[in-house]
Amino acid sequence: MSEVTVLDVEARERSGKGAARDTRRKGLVPGVIYGNKQTPLSIALEPRRLLVEMNKPGFFSRLFKVQ
Repeated sequence: MSEVTVLDVEARERSGKGAARDTRRKGLVPGVIYGNKQTPLSIALEPRRLLVEMNKPGFFSRLFKVQ
């Protein structure tokens, strides 16, 4: 079984271009979680943590648990 990596994220109340810009001004990376026939969830996460995970091999083929 594959290893699941935990990412700590914050939920964003607003979505759209203006809200994403606000999130970037605060030093966070905006994102959206789609899927499973549920409404999209807007999130923000720390850029350093994201870069660390992106630089590990197999970023696009690993599982992440969003907390």
